[in-house]
Amino acid sequence: MPKTTQNLFFSCVDSRVQDQGSMYARFHLGTFLRGQSLTFANALRRTLLSEIPGIVITDVMIQGAGHEFATLPGVEETVLDILLNLKKIIFAPSNSKITELETFQATGLLNSSGPRKLTASDLKLPLNVKCIDPTAHIATLTTKGDFSLCLNLEVQKPHQSLTNKTSSISKEKIRKFFFNNTPMPVQKVNYVIKSLNVKQGSEYLVLEVWTDGSVSPQETVQFALKNLTQLFYQFASISN
Repeated sequence: MPKTTQNLFFSCVDSRVQDQGSMYARFHLGTFLRGQSLTFANALRRTLLSEIPGIVITDVMIQGAGHEFATLPGVEETVLDILLNLKKIIFAPSNSKITELETFQATGLLNSSGPRKLTASDLKLPLNVKCIDPTAHIATLTTKGDFSLCLNLEVQKPHQSLTNKTSSISKEKIRKFFFNNTPMPVQKVNYVIKSLNVKQGSEYLVLEVWTDGSVSPQETVQFALKNLTQLFYQFASISN
């Protein structure tokens, strides 16, 4: 249902789940005087692309992997291929909104024997986190050999960057590979400004948001509007 305050409106006019769990939604926002909609849209778009947090892999340990260019017995992919496949997996909280998480840490495990194909559904995760696409490929085991890995997850914002780290040897003499992931829960934002009343010079905004499925477009827009309001209010308070 549209939310109205005097002559303001904000409504979701289209929403759907797309391929591999990604999401899309289209919103109508108004009413703006001529020129205001462009200022509003630019600030909202930048906030959506740079402020929405996401759950990312921070580091991975793979049994028997001495370095990222190594090959493992009975595994079709190289260690580098496996790391790149893991990097593509999208995680989301199971019982809460990702925009409400201040801190989040979780550990995922994978232990299996071949021959078989390993996907994200084979990861053993705690109840508070899930994979958006369980069919995401990890590795192909060609023989009966064992394969195991351990990965750590954290919540971060796109503008946050991990301290540059290089792979290191843990106490168990297993090499730890650090990921410098940048979460991009909002994949694309598009907007069109349309005229509402020519005589009054009023306009409204058509906003489209695509996400990776870890967060809904509706949640991202609400988060962005709240963050922008708080940011501008802080500066308005200082000027008083």
